[in-house]
Amino acid sequence: MSGAGGCAFPSKPGLVVPSSSPTSETFTEPESDVTVTKCKVDFADGTLEAKLNVHNGNSRSGATYNGTVVFNDESGDYIGGAVFSVERVGAGETRPFPVSDTFLKGGHEPKHAKCTLRPLLKAHLNG
Repeated sequence: MSGAGGCAFPSKPGLVVPSSSPTSETFTEPESDVTVTKCKVDFADGTLEAKLNVHNGNSRSGATYNGTVVFNDESGDYIGGAVFSVERVGAGETRPFPVSDTFLKGGHEPKHAKCTLRPLLKAHLNG
């Protein structure tokens, strides 16, 4: 054997830490953030009631949601609508939100209601 002998270990590369990390944000569509969890019509009282679940799916910024809950009866006929605004929902926050309105009682007595959201807008907030 010739030479000095011994084992040689490959050198480890140094750990490189970026001086700044990317600051990208993800945004979600309002249709995926707002769901109707309850939809009710009370003919005796002439009231419409919906409960919304608003979840801001943005990764970093808050948002305000505006829209209308449209109430239709079991045959699809329009009963009424209620405008709503849910302000300053934080990133990742979930907030339940009640919506109600009244309607004029006539000859038609709806027993069930179907709620849809139209239009639905989401304004992103800075900070």
